[in-house]
Amino acid sequence: METFGRFTSMLLHALETREPTVELFDSFVDHWKSITNYYIDTTDDSRPVRQTDIPWHLRQMLDILVYEEKQQDTGACMEYLLQHKLLETLCTLGKAQVMVLHTH
Repeated sequence: METFGRFTSMLLHALETREPTVELFDSFVDHWKSITNYYIDTTDDSRPVRQTDIPWHLRQMLDILVYEEKQQDTGACMEYLLQHKLLETLCTLGKAQVMVLHTH
């Protein structure tokens, strides 16, 4: 029984010391890929964004950025957002969708 207790203690310690930033970064990138994949795969240009999963993915990305900021760290997710010009891409995608909606 004592061995099990030590094992449990070691397991809990390992979980507590695990670095969450790697998982957050992977999650951030996955949410971004989900957004871009929607635009790559979609054939329904007239569907409003609010009727897709895009707002949810954007909210998750925002929550990750806010969490990262609270850690008072230069965050990998913020660096990714800036280096890969995610905001510019979102603006371009949004403008393209507005143009499509106005032509229908």
